[in-house]
Amino acid sequence: MLSIDVFTMARADAQSTGEVELRKLPRLRASLLRDEGKLRYRAQLGMDAHGRPAMRLHLEARLALACDRCGGETEYGLNVEREFFFVRTEDELAAQPIDDAPEEALLGSAHFDLGALIEDEAILQLPMSPRHEHCPGKEDAPAPSETYRPFAELGRLRDGARRRHRLK
Repeated sequence: MLSIDVFTMARADAQSTGEVELRKLPRLRASLLRDEGKLRYRAQLGMDAHGRPAMRLHLEARLALACDRCGGETEYGLNVEREFFFVRTEDELAAQPIDDAPEEALLGSAHFDLGALIEDEAILQLPMSPRHEHCPGKEDAPAPSETYRPFAELGRLRDGARRRHRLK
């Protein structure tokens, strides 16, 4: 767990940077083919234009995902920047409008779990259906005209049976 005091750091315009090994992020790791590598982060804290404690979080990593087309490994370049502001109470958080604002409200504390936020944001950025740009599995698939059609043979068998039945 990476714990920070968001209110003190925001007043001091402080920054927290570092790397987290992918194998130490169990919820993210569940979506990966391999857990080698690191996720780099930079959390810049300060006061926003509205005078609220705020954070700009940048995440960067190379992640090995399974291609939905072929099942092979495809690399996903995670590179995201998110903005947050902090409130002090659950009531303040509940009072925040749900909208499309670029920043999101979070409940801040002197022991804010930055590690959990980093993992959450990485998971939220994963593609729903990861795919190779040029999938080798798709190129190896037979063309529609070459596709085996097992029920087409049934029609030929039926026609042959009808002919034999008429001959008797």
